[in-house]
Amino acid sequence: MLSSKSNEKHFFGFVLIYSRNAIGVRSGLSDVANNKNILASKIGRPRPAKLDVDSPPSQKNTSFSINGSPNSADSKPVVSRRSAKISTTPDKYSRLLKGSELQVQLSSVQEDLKKAKEQIAFQEIERANVLEELSDAKKAVVEVSEKLGEALLALKKVEESSELEKFHAEELKQAAIEAARKREEKWHKELDDISNQHAVDVSALLSATQELQRVKQVLVMTTDAKNSALKEADETMRIAEINAEKVEILSGEIDRLKSVLESQLESKSNETAQVIKKLGSEAEALKLELSRVKVAEEKLVEMEALVEGLKTELADAKKAESDAVGFVDEWKKKTQLLESCLEEVQQSERLLQDSLASLTKQLRERHSMLNNAESEVFCLKGKIEVLEVEVERHKADLEESDHQLELAKQEVRDVEKTVEVLKSEIGRADEMKAQTLNNERLRSSNLESLTHINNKLEIELGITREDSEKSRKAMEGLASALHEVSMEARDLQERLLIKQAEVESTTGQLDRVQSALKITQETFEVRLDEAKYEIVCLKKSIEKSETEAKNLRAQWDAKEINLRTAIKKADEEIASMKLERHQAMEKLETENFDAKAAVEEANKLHDKIRQAESELIEANNVIEKEKEESKCLKERLLDKENELQRITQENYELRARETASSEKIKELSESLAKVSTKKIEENGDASQNTEYGLNGLLSNNGNEHTIMHKMIVVMDDKVDETETENSEAPSEEAWEMIKDDRKLDENGAEGHPVQIEPKICEDGGETSDNKMLSESTENELKPKIDDGKLDQLNGRFAQNGKTSEIKHQLPQKKKKALLNKFGDLLKKTTSK
Repeated sequence: MLSSKSNEKHFFGFVLIYSRNAIGVRSGLSDVANNKNILASKIGRPRPAKLDVDSPPSQKNTSFSINGSPNSADSKPVVSRRSAKISTTPDKYSRLLKGSELQVQLSSVQEDLKKAKEQIAFQEIERANVLEELSDAKKAVVEVSEKLGEALLALKKVEESSELEKFHAEELKQAAIEAARKREEKWHKELDDISNQHAVDVSALLSATQELQRVKQVLVMTTDAKNSALKEADETMRIAEINAEKVEILSGEIDRLKSVLESQLESKSNETAQVIKKLGSEAEALKLELSRVKVAEEKLVEMEALVEGLKTELADAKKAESDAVGFVDEWKKKTQLLESCLEEVQQSERLLQDSLASLTKQLRERHSMLNNAESEVFCLKGKIEVLEVEVERHKADLEESDHQLELAKQEVRDVEKTVEVLKSEIGRADEMKAQTLNNERLRSSNLESLTHINNKLEIELGITREDSEKSRKAMEGLASALHEVSMEARDLQERLLIKQAEVESTTGQLDRVQSALKITQETFEVRLDEAKYEIVCLKKSIEKSETEAKNLRAQWDAKEINLRTAIKKADEEIASMKLERHQAMEKLETENFDAKAAVEEANKLHDKIRQAESELIEANNVIEKEKEESKCLKERLLDKENELQRITQENYELRARETASSEKIKELSESLAKVSTKKIEENGDASQNTEYGLNGLLSNNGNEHTIMHKMIVVMDDKVDETETENSEAPSEEAWEMIKDDRKLDENGAEGHPVQIEPKICEDGGETSDNKMLSESTENELKPKIDDGKLDQLNGRFAQNGKTSEIKHQLPQKKKKALLNKFGDLLKKTTSK
């Protein structure tokens, strides 16, 4: 009994396992039946070697997933039908045959086993395909990830290259800026050096020019002194000639006056002979004249001594003149030498001015070159600024590209995250597939166990036939167990459907990921193309900037070479200019030494010239004075000799007549006393104005004889003063006489002579006594006027230091007019 119970328990366990397997096999067979088209399509289609990343996802997987879902949906009514059949079989087994049904079940189980084997093979094929597809997907994902890595590497390389290019461009820019700054500093230093050298040269040239100007001024001063000395000598000679001419003119006038006076004296001598016969009043005047003659004789002796001294002085003056002429010749020679030195200095100055002009031209050219270089520097600075602007723009573009790259990196990171999520889901799917494979392996093991059980069942069929009656009761439990198993199978099938849906969703997600990867790849390719284009543009711009930098460098190098050559030329020219300046300084030093020596000689010569000029002036003054004095003395000597002869004759005549006229003198003296008292009473006012000379003579119409007498007395006194003073300045009264003569010049043509003549006519009817008196006064007036006026004229021209002033103050015309009018007055007085 115990063995039977244990067998029953084993049997029911095997039946439960078999029923479960059968239900699973039937569901699998239904799936196989519904999926025959899928098997044919999948067996008939070629296996894909590799999935193309750029190609769109294949629709065979989607068709598998799409076909799988309705088959799974159709498999549900089959299970329900089987469940309905299984639910109806216990009643039939209970009513009808149990063994036939078992045989049918065994046959159906065998068929189901075959179908399950076929389905297992098909699932293995599908699993292999799925694994291949998964491996292809993994390969595609790996390729995509590799391409993404390559893209990232390319982006990194692009970023690194762009950064390197930026850094290189910045380094080039900084190097160019530093080079430009250094060159500018060098140029500024060179400009400062050149400007300093120019300032030093200019200062040296200014000092040289100042020294030359000083030497020139000294030479000009020497030439001016020489010219002034020559002019003064010429002026002295000219003044001497003019004075000689004036002396000749005056001598001519004096000769004319002498002739006039001689004629007048002859007429007067005749008249005096007649008057002396008539009047005895001449005795007193003759006595006075005798005393004066004695004084004149004494003076004549003195004048003869003076004339001898003047002759010796004239000889000395002639010697001094000859010495002065020799000094003048020597000075002329020295001036000629100085003029030759001046010409040489002027030539050296011209050469220096030419060198200065060339230096100024060269400095202007260098200044223009420097201005051009500065303008080019400014242009290069502008180009550098433009390049900086372009670099900044490229930097902005690079920053934008960096920003876009960062966005692309962020998208790649998002895609990587999604890929990682998909990889995790694929791993989960792999795990689920591994679980399904494990389940399949369990199923295969179960199938093997079922085959083993089937063999056992075939062995135990006999036992089961025997125990069929016992199994009826067990079938009911089996039905319930089958129902439970079917419920579990349904649950399993639903789980499978869920897993298939998950697999389909994963495949859809994979397709989406692939499409997103394609889109991102396309966008990345577009961005990579744009980045490549920008990189190409940047490369072109950098090449352009490099070419421009090279051109600028070439220009800078050419300019540097030009500047260096110009600087070398300038240095050479400066060295040559320094040598020339040194030579010029040496020449200037020698010339300065010569000029100093010449200046010293010129000063000495100037002093000698001054001494010679002073000596010449003194000699000329002495000569002029001596000439004038000699002329005056000669004239005086002649006059005095004539007067002496005349006076001696008159004295002889007067001595002869004194005895005869002594009686008449007493009578005439009485009559003269009476007439003089009358005239003094009538013309008392006229006697007060005797100080004014000729003005009183012309203003007092009725007292001409007395005024003339007093004027002659004043003139005699002045002549005596001039003779005693020996060539002193003319007195105030003489100057008043000259002023009166000028007034006579102005008013000589008016009514004064007319007034004199009527007076003479009016007085014509006077008594014989008055006539006698007038004749006596006229006789007295002749020698007095002659002696006084001539002495006064000689005193005017025989002054020591004021001959030139008097000659300048009294021109020749006025002197001639004065002399003419004085002669007219004398004629009028004689005509009375």
